[in-house]
Amino acid sequence: MEDFDERNRGWSRGSRLRVVGTNPDSPDEGKVFVWTKMGWFERIKGESGNVAFPPVARSEKELREYISRGNPSVDLFPLGSKYGKMVAEQFNEQTPYRSASPEYQSEESSKEYDEQYHQHDR
Repeated sequence: MEDFDERNRGWSRGSRLRVVGTNPDSPDEGKVFVWTKMGWFERIKGESGNVAFPPVARSEKELREYISRGNPSVDLFPLGSKYGKMVAEQFNEQTPYRSASPEYQSEESSKEYDEQYHQHDR
């Protein structure tokens, strides 16, 4: 069976936003991640239905290490169609400044991202 890298070689280059998950048949039962040029963010759904997108990895390699902690055989699959679009819209609503705004590229914003990124590891 071909892996995620082989199926999607180069899919992240030049792209603004990608949605992937660990369960393509029932995404809500697996983990869901959003990729931007700033890194990987995990979609976390709260008990009341609210969603958050904490940063979890800066590269695909780090993301694979992160998801394999709980299950070494887990794989990633692109989540397209309505579900992928819904997650992308939620991400853009929750984190509009991360998408592509030039001010986010500043040194101060980079520090803020680093703090958020490392907070998840605590």
